[in-house]
Amino acid sequence: MKRLYLFLLLSLIVEAASAQVKDTLRVLAIGNSFSEDAVEQYLWDLGKEAGVTFVIGNAYRGGWSLIGHWNDARSLAVNTEYRKVTDGKKVNRGKYTLRDIITDEPWDVITLQQVSQDAGRLESYEPGLSLMIGYVKALAVDSVRLGFQQTWAYAEDSEHKGFAKYNYNQFVMYSSITAAVEKMMRNHQYDLQFYIPTGTAIQNARTTVLATASTKDNIVNRDLTRDGYHLNLTMGRYIAACTWFEKLTGKSCVGMKTRPKGLAKGLAVIAQKAAHAAVLSPASVTPI
Repeated sequence: MKRLYLFLLLSLIVEAASAQVKDTLRVLAIGNSFSEDAVEQYLWDLGKEAGVTFVIGNAYRGGWSLIGHWNDARSLAVNTEYRKVTDGKKVNRGKYTLRDIITDEPWDVITLQQVSQDAGRLESYEPGLSLMIGYVKALAVDSVRLGFQQTWAYAEDSEHKGFAKYNYNQFVMYSSITAAVEKMMRNHQYDLQFYIPTGTAIQNARTTVLATASTKDNIVNRDLTRDGYHLNLTMGRYIAACTWFEKLTGKSCVGMKTRPKGLAKGLAVIAQKAAHAAVLSPASVTPI
């Protein structure tokens, strides 16, 4: 009888663990083109390989800041593109209010981010961040986990006008972003449960041959970007997706088979290691 009881107990534990792995994870990013780079391409495929079913939403408005999203939210503006990835298919559902997007799914995770040129300026975060946190909490399910995306520094030769705020210096920009996010997380330690160190993962990869490797996407690789600030369509976006995958699931991305078409296996491994190292040490660069 005791053996039967133990067997049933172990069976229940195994079934519960299996169900947890296969559970749907609903993730909404409230952002702009930098959230597009991070979540719309390879994240769903990484989840599929790991047995995690993602429903991914991106509340997208190009170049939009925290305070910009708040202004849209409070005015019920129908300005935000609702991009969604379900069953591996990406669909742009058109423009909605933020309210409609937030209430469309019982999101498990909702993330915020600052517009890239201001991500290293702590003073730019408020009052937009606090207002958006309050807004999301009022509309989302009680069990939602709120997070933040740490964005990346521009390419060393970027011509983005916002780069002037960091003296056109990539490491100054990266260090400023890291310091601002760390301070912001301390300020909101009871509101934000985690941050995704995408910027550190990209900076990690910039210490390797990955940053100068040739790929089949026919895009000049400027520090893993395609134009000096948006991520390269294969390597850069893959690193971002790996970072999100690992932070959201707690599963290591190192050794996974999923990778972009045209990205060699050896380079994919380096990208995975850059993401993994960032999750372990999110506030400092780890040479890979």
